[in-house]
Amino acid sequence: MGTRYLIFACVCCSVFAAAQTSGQFYMEKESYALGEPIFVQLKVVNHGPKAEAFYADDRSSLQPICSPYRIRVSRVWPVEVHHLSCPPRGISIGCGPRKIELQPGETYVDRVLLNIHHKVDAAGTYTVEALYGRVSEVQPENTTEIQSTLHFVVDEKPAGERVFEPWVAQLHSTDPMERLEAARILASVAPRSLEDTLLTFANDRWIRQYAPLAFHRLNTPRSTAAMNELLANSEPGTWERRKASEYLANDQCAGDY
Repeated sequence: MGTRYLIFACVCCSVFAAAQTSGQFYMEKESYALGEPIFVQLKVVNHGPKAEAFYADDRSSLQPICSPYRIRVSRVWPVEVHHLSCPPRGISIGCGPRKIELQPGETYVDRVLLNIHHKVDAAGTYTVEALYGRVSEVQPENTTEIQSTLHFVVDEKPAGERVFEPWVAQLHSTDPMERLEAARILASVAPRSLEDTLLTFANDRWIRQYAPLAFHRLNTPRSTAAMNELLANSEPGTWERRKASEYLANDQCAGDY
């Protein structure tokens, strides 16, 4: 039985109201299994008589600069471990927040996966500081700032395979963006029991960009062989070749996207 800690899921859920639009950060629940995908969600509502623009997260991207959010996660118990500070690196520029037109009376819920850019892979209590607005050059200057402090617990009990079934099914979606999102999530959190699924990423050109991360996390003889094959068969200058090379060289900053 996993250890549980008594805590409220949201100590401070800030609400913004810009013109005719309101929004609020929140989390779906207050406790998660170890290795389970963890999302911070933002619900926005257009109360007015005309359409309003909202800049949503790029759920297919591996680069935090592509997001309209700035999120900081800290582990408040036990004592947080300080990790290596990595210098900035070059990034691709073909990304950015998704612009969504909220129609009058429409509600939209955006979600941000924490697992990919934050260390949430140990049991304990975590604090999330989430910010929206004025964090991306794509957003207009008059974008209202939304800021919240949330809390959640990661349990000691590992997530069961059933947790990942919806994302495996979503890999076969007819919607390309849903496929990308599913691949991104599975590459970030899927357990070794899904190794066969993850090893197929290199052969699918649509989701191939997530193969290096998936193989690195697996860290098995099969995934290491697949990483070497990916490096050998990738075109020079591609994301896959760069990340495969960094991981195979045991680059401590390879996970900093």
